[in-house]
Amino acid sequence: MNARALLHVLLLAALLVHPGRVLHADGGTVRLSERRGDYRITVFTSPTPLRAGPIDISVFVQDVARGEPIAGTQVTVRATPRRPGGETSYHLATTTAATNKLYQAAVFDLAEPGWWDVEIVIDALGEPIEVSFAMEADHPLPRVWEMAPWIAWPVLAIVLFGVHQGLVRRKARQNRIDRNNAEHRLV
Repeated sequence: MNARALLHVLLLAALLVHPGRVLHADGGTVRLSERRGDYRITVFTSPTPLRAGPIDISVFVQDVARGEPIAGTQVTVRATPRRPGGETSYHLATTTAATNKLYQAAVFDLAEPGWWDVEIVIDALGEPIEVSFAMEADHPLPRVWEMAPWIAWPVLAIVLFGVHQGLVRRKARQNRIDRNNAEHRLV
């Protein structure tokens, strides 16, 4: 197996093993970025595309004049489904939940697919700042995709073992040919 084929096998294996519901906001999809007074508020969501189930909403608050992040703010995320009778959920965003500690993140389960209205309230040095946006969540992936890494890793191990065995046999065959050629030269 040549290097290009090995690369293709490894890339395919990486695609199979990549978990479909990994949360990694703090750099997901930008849902909102606007200036409010002396602050710039940027909101990210993950996963991309957004699906019902576990989501991450990360909020980054900056001082416009200095361009520096504002620490010590309290951020509350309120998510309401647009369907009639939908129940609003409230979540406190924290730096503990955020991957990037300059952000504040709320990680929670989005109960159902469809359109959601999200309001974010930021208590920053004085009066609260409110921003809002709408987002659409698709249906969750089938459970098999959650199990894909557990199903795929043995396949990856078998493929890598097969590649190794092919390379070993190829080298052994080349050594036999070299030995035979050396013996014929001696005769």
